[in-house]
Amino acid sequence: MALSGRTKLGITLAVAVIAGLSSVLLAMLILALAVFLIVWDQAPERTEGFVKGLPYGNSVLTALVKLT
Repeated sequence: MALSGRTKLGITLAVAVIAGLSSVLLAMLILALAVFLIVWDQAPERTEGFVKGLPYGNSVLTALVKLT
């Protein structure tokens, strides 16, 4: 199975968090970002709908689009 760039970025972020748990709060935020990137690549419509339902969801989506 070929992985896209967004999935590779998500996996890289997840490994970085697990490898360097210097700050628990920062690690949790980066790990959540990695999970969103991995899942967003697999099911973009469902993930976008879920994120829109979160508080400040539109801001999160805008930031994720700029990141990728």
